[in-house]
Amino acid sequence: MAKGYDQHMERKNKVTSFGRELTRRAKSKCELCEATGVSLSVFEVPPVKEEPEIERCIFICDECRAKLDRIKKAKENDFRFLTNSIWSEVDMVRALSIRLLQEMATKYSWAELVSEDLYIDEATEELIKTIEFE
Repeated sequence: MAKGYDQHMERKNKVTSFGRELTRRAKSKCELCEATGVSLSVFEVPPVKEEPEIERCIFICDECRAKLDRIKKAKENDFRFLTNSIWSEVDMVRALSIRLLQEMATKYSWAELVSEDLYIDEATEELIKTIEFE
């Protein structure tokens, strides 16, 4: 039991150590909704790999984390910020945003309209395919 706990804590510490670099990259704002002056934390884009990778991590606020935890129950305006984050220069932020937009497009016309006009390059398309939500 202690071994499993130790492994969990070691992994958690590795992910937390990405914080400084992600803070710099994100300029201390949420990489999804661009909120500033709020608590930010590292979010690993699912599926979570055994060994954490900074390339699969983004820096987000607690509100965005809560929305990501309940994607299936999202209300129409919960993810409107995606219209901006789909243009992010950070590959994983852009891929996750497009993946979420595609999910919202099945329910909401605004997301469908944005999705229809979106150009997705091959590299981003491949990255989108690696993202899985439960």
